[in-house]
Amino acid sequence: MKLSVPFIADLDYARFLAGHRSRISSIYFPLPSGPVTDARVRLSDDLVSGTRKICANLSGLKAIDKYIIMNTRFITPQVYTDHMILSGILNDIAHLDNAVGIKGIVLSDMYLLRALDRTGHEIIPDLEAVPGINAMLDSPEKIFAFFELLDLCRFKFPARIVPDRALNRNPGRLAALSKAVKDFNPDIRIELLANEGCMHQCPFKPSHDAHIALSNTGLVKENTFQMNQTIGCQDYFNLRPHGFLKSPFIRPEDIHHYQGIADGIKLCGRTRGVRFLKRCIRAFIDGSFDGNLLDLMDTPEVLARQYHIDNIRLGDQFFTTLTSCTKTCKPCRICAELFNRASWKKELTFESYKEFQ
Repeated sequence: MKLSVPFIADLDYARFLAGHRSRISSIYFPLPSGPVTDARVRLSDDLVSGTRKICANLSGLKAIDKYIIMNTRFITPQVYTDHMILSGILNDIAHLDNAVGIKGIVLSDMYLLRALDRTGHEIIPDLEAVPGINAMLDSPEKIFAFFELLDLCRFKFPARIVPDRALNRNPGRLAALSKAVKDFNPDIRIELLANEGCMHQCPFKPSHDAHIALSNTGLVKENTFQMNQTIGCQDYFNLRPHGFLKSPFIRPEDIHHYQGIADGIKLCGRTRGVRFLKRCIRAFIDGSFDGNLLDLMDTPEVLARQYHIDNIRLGDQFFTTLTSCTKTCKPCRICAELFNRASWKKELTFESYKEFQ
């Protein structure tokens, strides 16, 4: 399966992607400036230099589909009616489209979708509107509701859909969703997010997304890292590290189980740096990884500093075991026993600064 991967405006990383272009289906990145419509961070505060750097680094990736990430949960309400700001966003996309070609935008805020459309900007009919993973589309009904909304807009229908990550551990429901989408349009790619690594059916996610969006408006200070450390998902993993194995990640060795159901794999981790992304891309291209499984995951970086989960020791039956279980965990010891067999506590170390570059 081909990969959809984050793009970072780094020349070495761009050359790395170019060297693997035959295995890359698409790349995605946020706009370098303007209002924060990205659910993570902006690339730069200087639109001119940021855009120039993006365009220069993308010169060797012309044949790969490119998408603008606009997947924040919400923006400040006044922006929805501010024609100047909205048109400025679309002007920036049009500039990038002229320079390197942009296939579409990835978004989770449907108010923003309608607001952008109502500007009447000329770029809109050339752009796909792709529902982001934060839209949590876990049923055909939710996908078709999104399509129905698109019927009211001038955006193109998406060429790819990423279902909610929880379906990675429910092949039956995933297959039913895939069939429904393919019956509607067989050309739509079904891609699976493989390496987020957060809790299964994370109870914190809606609030977490909202807190990130709120901090991106500038109205409050960003505090989600501390919250997750003390009362959120990271604290859960501290108390139950074996609970990570329930996370609906896909190991590189298990991609083949999704053949016939999905068309591609999506990787995340654009805030983790070039070294992290190269490691993930190599592992999923190779279809194997001999190392700490946590080193491929985007969100549980604190857990990765505490534990080494030997990916090879998880064994060939990992996929079958974790996709056939009931997910009723209280009376079950499968994850705890597997975690104890395949992992060990790491000694406290300090990573060099370059690890995060």
